[in-house]
Amino acid sequence: MGVAASCAVLVYLEPLFEGPPMKLQSNIHSLAPGLKGILTFSVVMVLAGVSKAQFPEAMPEHKIIMEEVGSWDAVVKTWVNAQGQADPNAEPTVAKAKEVNRAVGQFWVVSDFSGSFGGMDFKGHAITGFDPSKKKFVGTWIDSFTPSPMTMTGAYDEKTKTMTYQTTGIGMEGTEVKGKMTVVYKGKNSRVMTSYEMQAGKPIKMMEITYTRASK
Repeated sequence: MGVAASCAVLVYLEPLFEGPPMKLQSNIHSLAPGLKGILTFSVVMVLAGVSKAQFPEAMPEHKIIMEEVGSWDAVVKTWVNAQGQADPNAEPTVAKAKEVNRAVGQFWVVSDFSGSFGGMDFKGHAITGFDPSKKKFVGTWIDSFTPSPMTMTGAYDEKTKTMTYQTTGIGMEGTEVKGKMTVVYKGKNSRVMTSYEMQAGKPIKMMEITYTRASK
């Protein structure tokens, strides 16, 4: 069956797609087995007929993010005072963690972070990529300690191999909190992430994570 014929079949079956998803499912299941097979085959053929050139290609910026794919060992240092604020004079706490990053196609990296902080298990999940429409690196972070997500927008400096993100989240008091985060790439097997809390408009170092690619 050619693409044109497949399209004709889809046009013929167009009424099946009217209504909510549950109705669509019911409509498809109501078809005779042979016709259901034709519908499935037609959709596949139409998609196969779409030129690859019509799909977006990965940009150089996407390849930078892809350097993070893999399994990593992490050493986490935090400088926080008794009030829960970033404080460079506070005694740093040190913990170990793991991160596993996987690619979603050519454009996105999904991260799973796990460790233990203050005797409590911690899990975090991030999605990062590059948005061509904004010409910015973008990301979202959620974790098991906070009920609100943190969003990130950033830019990359090729000379210093440094990614700089501006972050926005919700603090413990329920108000918006601005921050800054940098990632310095030190070859293919190491990188250092540093996060800063904004205090009176100035970035104060709060956390540093040194990542080393895990041995296979």
